[in-house]
Amino acid sequence: MSRFSRRQGGFTLVELLVVIAIIGVLIALLLPAVQQAREAARRMACSNNLKQLGLALHNYHDTHRNFPLGCQGNSERTGLHVALLPFIEQNNLYDQMDTAINYGSGVNAVALRTRIDGYLCPSGTEPMGDDNDEYFTTHYYGVMGAKGTNPATGSSYEFDAGSDTAYGGFSKVGIFYQGESRGMHEILDGTSNTLAFGEISWGDRNGKDTRYRPWSRGGRVGYFSVGAKNVNDAINSDQTGRFNDMSFGSSHPGGAMFTLGDASVRFLAETIDHDTYLSAASCKGGESLPLD
Repeated sequence: MSRFSRRQGGFTLVELLVVIAIIGVLIALLLPAVQQAREAARRMACSNNLKQLGLALHNYHDTHRNFPLGCQGNSERTGLHVALLPFIEQNNLYDQMDTAINYGSGVNAVALRTRIDGYLCPSGTEPMGDDNDEYFTTHYYGVMGAKGTNPATGSSYEFDAGSDTAYGGFSKVGIFYQGESRGMHEILDGTSNTLAFGEISWGDRNGKDTRYRPWSRGGRVGYFSVGAKNVNDAINSDQTGRFNDMSFGSSHPGGAMFTLGDASVRFLAETIDHDTYLSAASCKGGESLPLD
């Protein structure tokens, strides 16, 4: 038989190992691309959620001639996200609720266990609130306004310390406030320059973050706000740990999504200049710093 005759049988061990190694390398190269594609899809869905919230806010204003309260005038009532339900095609749920009673009492108790996907970022890791596996939270919060020094005037932003400063108090220069409803005419800095909603969907600290609350809760007047937050810390930084100052941030790499007053959606990097960030959180500060 010729030494050049066709070899009989399958792969040798060395050949098999080489093939397995090549497949392993290809999988290692492919997985990051798949993960990036999935995150891009999640980020697009998150952007759409915030866009719908912006449109809902405009429709609410068209109906009521003002924006909803960041926190109702009576403690422990329902909050901002309940007020917007009819404008995100959740009329049936809204009609079943009673905004004149405690957010968790009577018929409102059902809402605590109702998941609203439009209020949750697909990349967020914590869909539940109150350290309870029954109550759904939200990842999108109203911007109550800036805290600190106005970079345009050098003066402190208008601020209500509240009844207990341990919670962080209440900025009075954003679209949402605890005790009074704003109107479109009060966004003096322009709707395209003012933040309306932002993400708070970033990950756990020492396990579950107990500051997440049920999406239907408004807060306790003078103490804390659930549906809207101050802009005090940098994005994804959470330096103070105070409830009303819980920093906006996300599980998207490098920053978080925000809705502006004109219902457009922007991704703000966590490295954004802090004065620019404060300026964007104020609706009537007279700042001229660009958001880009």
